[in-house]
Amino acid sequence: MGLHDATRQLKALGDETRLRLLHLLRRGELAVGELQEILNMGQSRISTQLTQLKEVRSEERRVGKRV
Repeated sequence: MGLHDATRQLKALGDETRLRLLHLLRRGELAVGELQEILNMGQSRISTQLTQLKEVRSEERRVGKRV
């Protein structure tokens, strides 16, 4: 891993909301709607945070129209 990649990953993990999302998702898969209820946050904010996490780790699973 290069310095640029390491810096991007550390920046992604440097946000409390993203760390909370990772903590929840380590327990199991959750839809954005479920995350909204748990975190009491809006859909757009959660989606933005998930996009930033996805950019540093391109792992995803698609089921129908859901990712």
